[in-house]
Amino acid sequence: MFKIECDQMDIPCTIVDAYVAECKFPPKPGETNTRGEMVVCYYDLVLQLQDANGNTDVWHGEISNRCGTGTNAHLYRLDLTLKTLQKIDFNVQTLTELEQQFVATPERTIAVPNLREKTCIATVVRTTRDDGRVFCNVKYIGSGPTVKKMSYDDFLKRKNAVPSAPAVPAVPAPGYPAAPGAPAVPPAPGYPAAPAAPAPAAPPANPYSR
Repeated sequence: MFKIECDQMDIPCTIVDAYVAECKFPPKPGETNTRGEMVVCYYDLVLQLQDANGNTDVWHGEISNRCGTGTNAHLYRLDLTLKTLQKIDFNVQTLTELEQQFVATPERTIAVPNLREKTCIATVVRTTRDDGRVFCNVKYIGSGPTVKKMSYDDFLKRKNAVPSAPAVPAVPAPGYPAAPGAPAVPPAPGYPAAPAAPAPAAPPANPYSR
């Protein structure tokens, strides 16, 4: 289990194992989702995470028709699990595509070997129970904060834009030499292009309807 001293922390991790497990939260008798459907939980996709110090914890991705909460209330937990996998560059779009990644082990359990060695950011939350016990749990995982890169065209536009006011002469501060010109940046190596993002789709049909 990860240990943190603050209420919440983002921890860079590597996925060291990925497998299918029984549901951590099986349906209660008569439980229905917000659409009025009987809840069915098929299994959990479990990722074992390890930080740079060798500490480990697990994240559960629920494969069920329970509905999310808040802005995700229109999605099934199944959909939220797929979205999380896409955030860490495991590009499965449907339950069928996910299950095509399953491999039977010699022990007749189910592994997902293509998820191993992927990196992610685990958001760990620290909670204190009424009896004083402290727990640190992985709340969710992702690829880290998103930073919008500037395009080369925008760079040129801003660099060549005519200033609205007279420019101040670039005079170095007393006692400091002027900054040298930046060296030319060599082109990036030829990495393969990432797959194109799919077009926005209509709300998914219930994958559990009979």
